[in-house]
Amino acid sequence: MPLNRWDPTSALARLEQDMSNAAHHAHSARLSTATDGDDLVITVEGVDPSHVHVQVGGGRLTIKGASGGSTSESHDAAGAHFSSSSSSSSSFSRSFSIPDGVEQSDISTEPSANGVKVRIRNAA
Repeated sequence: MPLNRWDPTSALARLEQDMSNAAHHAHSARLSTATDGDDLVITVEGVDPSHVHVQVGGGRLTIKGASGGSTSESHDAAGAHFSSSSSSSSSFSRSFSIPDGVEQSDISTEPSANGVKVRIRNAA
């Protein structure tokens, strides 16, 4: 096997690319609120809807969730095989005060384009 001179410029470029990929995949959930008639709608973006949990209790609505992802890449160069992988995960929890009388049965969730929508009937 031939010896190759270590090229710090290429090594730095690979490191920068790996860091860029990791930064691209690392994120946190974004929440926004809106009203729809008498309903309050909370949109949670940047999460998989199957990883979102909604609870009502003590006059509070709590939305919890987790997200994550991983990437891997491999290539051959100069007779050698190179591979890299990265993963990220994040979790979130947000609580809101809700009007008296709101119960778990008043809450529904539905997938949205980038996450999930939580609808609270008659809360606006």
